[in-house]
Amino acid sequence: MAYFDHMIDGVALDLAHLEPRLLSFFVQKVDRELAIDVRFSNHCFTCRFEEGRHAETHIIMDHTRRRAYDPERYELSRRLPAIVEALPTASVYMTPTDRNYVYLGNVTTADGQQYPMYFNLRRAPAGHPQQLLMVVESAYPVPDRRQTLAGTTKISFPVLCAKVYRGEPVRPRARR
Repeated sequence: MAYFDHMIDGVALDLAHLEPRLLSFFVQKVDRELAIDVRFSNHCFTCRFEEGRHAETHIIMDHTRRRAYDPERYELSRRLPAIVEALPTASVYMTPTDRNYVYLGNVTTADGQQYPMYFNLRRAPAGHPQQLLMVVESAYPVPDRRQTLAGTTKISFPVLCAKVYRGEPVRPRARR
């Protein structure tokens, strides 16, 4: 069975690119390779369902909340595996709330919008084959990079992984 199995207008969505995957890389701060179990939420290819705007046949449930298939998000989601693969050499940003992070790579849509990827990262429970768990919570086009990064704090992804792995708090740096 596929991780995601959805039909839109009688056609099965090809979501193989959003199957769970493994990201492994050497992290100097902990002097070892860390393996990350990466998963994607359906927010990567859906948006908030709006009565009258979205067809009932485009409903995709997110637990008990209705969401709607979004063709633009779906097409952009094909870039997510490559975006995830770029993280070991990237910096990410802590969002002001919810222990989430945002990665804003060099992905720009045809109409000039940015494509940030929002994710959370935590230590895997004992007995899990990987050391860290990452869920890509959402990714969608935004018109203004500055607005996306407002109130965030930059951190190297490898440093973030080391801190989460060691159970250290990840706090925003004090502004000078």
